[in-house]
Amino acid sequence: MSTKMFYLCFFAEKSKTLSSSTLWAHYSMLKTMLNVKRNIDVCKFYKLSAFLKRKSEGYKPKNPKVLTLDQIDKFLLEVPDKDFLMIKVALIFGVAGACRGKELHQLTISDVTDMDHALLVNVRNTKNNVDRNFIINNSNKNGIDLIEVCRKYMTLRKPETTHSRFFCSPLEKTLFGKIPQKVAEYLNLPNSTLYTGHCFRRTSASLLADSGASIDIWKRHGGWKSASVAEGYIENSINTKKIVADSIFGLGVGNSTESASAHQVSGSAVSASSASSTSSKNNIVQNTIDGANRLLNIVNCSNTALNARGSILNYRAG
Repeated sequence: MSTKMFYLCFFAEKSKTLSSSTLWAHYSMLKTMLNVKRNIDVCKFYKLSAFLKRKSEGYKPKNPKVLTLDQIDKFLLEVPDKDFLMIKVALIFGVAGACRGKELHQLTISDVTDMDHALLVNVRNTKNNVDRNFIINNSNKNGIDLIEVCRKYMTLRKPETTHSRFFCSPLEKTLFGKIPQKVAEYLNLPNSTLYTGHCFRRTSASLLADSGASIDIWKRHGGWKSASVAEGYIENSINTKKIVADSIFGLGVGNSTESASAHQVSGSAVSASSASSTSSKNNIVQNTIDGANRLLNIVNCSNTALNARGSILNYRAG
């Protein structure tokens, strides 16, 4: 049996018990290992890739759910600090910096700088090797003092603590991924198990998108290298769909008088631009015509000179 057929049979057997996304994950791991260890290019196994693509048809992944801004504020306001202070701070850090559970676990004391009016947080050793930083300030619309909540947790650190991690809790990095689920359970949200470790990251990206930020800001904020990956983290929120609907049906932002005035100004600018463009085009056409006429005159003069010379030569020959 050839190598191509062997791996095709292998994935055909695995497809009976594994989902499409898991098959692609195994394919990626095998592709890397075979290329490094055996110098085999799995990308040339065209039947295998076609088989995996066919298995992916109709598959819809279960994306982690996201938290709304009202749900975040409700948790921060209602939950007692005595039992949930660490989770509150993890929620603030995770949403403010689009952090993964592993990144929260790896934060150290030196990564957090108190600048009086704000907290500067540096995120290092990320999954895609893109270090980034973010700011935590008191811009919450409900007046929640986010900085004070974080400072309260920072002051509870005991001097005899031996490690340098910011979060003193003995939670393992895998348990940090369960923090969004704990938030969802307290808020009695349905399907709380779908609030996974990527919940804070998706929530941050979705809130940033709803605010009208550009794709470049999304990419810098989350450390994404491509726009397609960044867009994959954005939840299709009802708020965004309302903005699209208002734009389609001409509602927009502000009253009708302001909108009409804006349209008039825009129309005047377009008319002026159109007139300027038309005048420029007319000048170009006229210059072209003048140049052509001059060229024709030169050609006619040359022909006349040639005809005269020919007549003289014929006269002399006669």
